[in-house]
Amino acid sequence: MSDWRKSLRQQLPIYGAGVFSNSNVTISSIIVPLWALYLDVSPGVIGILLGIRHFPGLLFAIHGGVLLDRLGARPVMIAFAAIAVVVPLLFPIMPWVWAMLVLQMVWGFATTMTWMGAQTCVSQLMRGSTRHAGRLSVSVRIGMLFGPPLAGWGWDMWGAWGGFGAISIWALGLLVSCMMIPTIQTGTAPIRQFRISDLVPRQVDYIAALKMMTVPAIAICVYLSAVRIASYGVQESFYIVYLKEIGLSGEDIGLLAGTGHSLLGAVGALMLSLAPRIKSIRSQLYLFLITLFIAVILISISPLLRDFWPLFAAITLRGLLLGFNQPLMISVMASASAPEIQGQTVGLRTTANRAASTVIPIAMGVMVEVIGLHASFYVMGILMLAASLGIWVMMMRAFARGDIPD
Repeated sequence: MSDWRKSLRQQLPIYGAGVFSNSNVTISSIIVPLWALYLDVSPGVIGILLGIRHFPGLLFAIHGGVLLDRLGARPVMIAFAAIAVVVPLLFPIMPWVWAMLVLQMVWGFATTMTWMGAQTCVSQLMRGSTRHAGRLSVSVRIGMLFGPPLAGWGWDMWGAWGGFGAISIWALGLLVSCMMIPTIQTGTAPIRQFRISDLVPRQVDYIAALKMMTVPAIAICVYLSAVRIASYGVQESFYIVYLKEIGLSGEDIGLLAGTGHSLLGAVGALMLSLAPRIKSIRSQLYLFLITLFIAVILISISPLLRDFWPLFAAITLRGLLLGFNQPLMISVMASASAPEIQGQTVGLRTTANRAASTVIPIAMGVMVEVIGLHASFYVMGILMLAASLGIWVMMMRAFARGDIPD
């Protein structure tokens, strides 16, 4: 078999995992509220249901990353993909709030682990190439384009069983993709068999992961990634509230929050995947910071835009920029860490992301209560831009000291 065919055969299942894993977050944010409303659950509890899925990732993402390194990405991804197939089918069987909270946490962590696994595979197999990271990001956007409509169609046709059943079928695609991923050997330590003791997080692993923050390129990328996810926290919560406030139809809201954003995100990732490889970590960080800075501004000025087309232009450009910088983020983290700790590196960044995902919607909710919806966008935008400027200062100092290679 020729080298390029072998390489393609190794890559395609990883991209398949990208299609079916991360899109589960978007799908759950549609079907779970519909199920909760059907059960007459209060809006406050619905908010908790949507936020709590990120909590296990906040606590255990580093441990999960260590398992990906220690046991190999493939078996860990297969195990969690199987969980993602089964859990959605339990929602209609267990129509109680406490059960929904538990299922959301289990489901959320399962999909988090498979997405972490896909990133780890790209980092290990393709050494963090921006071209291959771009292809993985394209696959994620494809999943976000087609997964939610499939689940929505299932709900419209057959109610809860149709919606959750469609999600289970979607996760079956994830399981098949994971089973086709090759076993990747990195470093000198062989991949070993699972032991029951592996389920217990070890303090030494968390300390080792946090020590990675002493590597300037990794620290800067983790901070930028947290700001990136913070902006998503605004977009996936009170941006929708604002669109409803100005009287846009459900179809228009869907186009703004879903289709336009995801489609242009795929274009942005595709642009990077087709471009010549950007090898310099400094160049990657520059591009990451610039595109993120503009993307934050675009979501923060939403209250200034009250008509569909200006809003569409802003959100699609934002999608393009975020689709462009996601592969840069994956590539920098992969290039700045050793092959045998790629999972741990992904776990560290995921921990910061889940912290932002948990805190930002709650913080903005408090702001809305105190200063109003419109002002909250501006204040949150100022805070995110200030954080970005602080990271820029940190980055410039690291460049001046020569801590980050040219």
